[in-house]
Amino acid sequence: MTAGDNWAGPVLLCVGEIDIHTAPRLDRQLRRALAVRPAPAVVLLDLQDVSFMDSTGLNSLLAARVEADRNGTLLALAHPRPQVTRLLEITETAPLFPLSPLPPRPPVPYRPAN
Repeated sequence: MTAGDNWAGPVLLCVGEIDIHTAPRLDRQLRRALAVRPAPAVVLLDLQDVSFMDSTGLNSLLAARVEADRNGTLLALAHPRPQVTRLLEITETAPLFPLSPLPPRPPVPYRPAN
């Protein structure tokens, strides 16, 4: 996961799987992003490169949304892949997370390890 900023606040770029093993890292990054003062208008999670998310990852998003609401911050998602979108739909949590209108990022070229 990498972090950056846009005009409205932090952007967290998530990569790979968000599950019981990786959700604690996401939790830390979300807490850090939501602790900024003054509170950002938006914290954006870019999910373009997330290949899988389980209920642990969903719980991370839900807990972060509660904290964001307390701060007056919008927690938005960008570019969720079909598996993540399906998880949000079947759990009826999709309406809780607005989708960012940002265009998809260009693909990152593959670079073999040396």
